[in-house]
Amino acid sequence: MTEKTRKMGETILEVRDLTTRFAMPDRTLTAVDGISFDLYKNEILAIVGESGSGKSVTNYSIMNLIDPPGFIDKSSEIRY
Repeated sequence: MTEKTRKMGETILEVRDLTTRFAMPDRTLTAVDGISFDLYKNEILAIVGESGSGKSVTNYSIMNLIDPPGFIDKSSEIRY
């Protein structure tokens, strides 16, 4: 257990290098590019940004709700 974990409490979600892409006929679009964060028990996390910045795709990726042609890059790690 790290010092940060002791101070913040139990980690309930770890996201490392989350990258979500969409395969289009002529190219691949990257909607989320390398997001990493931890969420601790009794902590509130807000994801904010402009329209089209990837907030919803980030959340759908964490919940494994991305449908083809979308896919989560194999280097991404999500731990509950």
